[in-house]
Amino acid sequence: MKRANLWAVLAATLVVAVPVHAQQTGPERDAEAFRQRLLDALARGDRAAVAGMIQYRLIVEAGFLIPVGDRAELFRLWNIVFSPATRCLIEESGFPRPGMPPPKYAMRVDSAGVALGDGRIRAVRGAGGLKITHITLPAGYGEGTGGQPRAVRFRWGKGRVAYAGRLSGDGVDVYVVQARKGDLLNAQLQRVRSDRASVRVVQQAGNRIVPSKGPAAADSRRLWAGPVPETGEYRIEVVRQGAFCDPPVNYQLIVSLE
Repeated sequence: MKRANLWAVLAATLVVAVPVHAQQTGPERDAEAFRQRLLDALARGDRAAVAGMIQYRLIVEAGFLIPVGDRAELFRLWNIVFSPATRCLIEESGFPRPGMPPPKYAMRVDSAGVALGDGRIRAVRGAGGLKITHITLPAGYGEGTGGQPRAVRFRWGKGRVAYAGRLSGDGVDVYVVQARKGDLLNAQLQRVRSDRASVRVVQQAGNRIVPSKGPAAADSRRLWAGPVPETGEYRIEVVRQGAFCDPPVNYQLIVSLE
């Protein structure tokens, strides 16, 4: 390409790029920065940082009103208020942009603050910046909140059991099995693709991941099999894979001990 033509192409590119950024106002930039800080804090599990972005009393609607008076109450209700459904509401919110596909959920700014998720999350502007004051929980807010580790129990001390589960967001289901050194443990995922969920075994003492050995190592995302190295408790963890806002996954876990 001739030099003159190259400069013409570059100049045209710059002319097109500038108006896209020029469409975003100062309040919109502040709102987008707030949304990104909130998502970053949620992704790293920094509950204290998220709590600092809340104005108390926070009002949560779930078909009825839940007033959240302080941080301690927010932490107690955390898995309801910030379930995967709520986090996806935040992640998939945005402002319309020329030449770009529209966001799934609209963000809006006004003189008081910003609304995310088509108005379901409201933050007001004060001396300390934007603070969330109101959240209307989306459908599915109770999904994927996780539960306490589940003890694996065999009828005769050893044997084979099956469990069904459902995972959303970055969920991990935990099953705890007691085994003696040399016992043969087998944990196999079924009815789910390996790119949607995987299984791993963690030695409770030392919180150490135990690698699968032998033929099972070739399919280590769906199958763990082998003798346990020490007597004690082992966690069988089913880990959801894929994008955070993809649909929940259902799975079956088969656990055997010999």
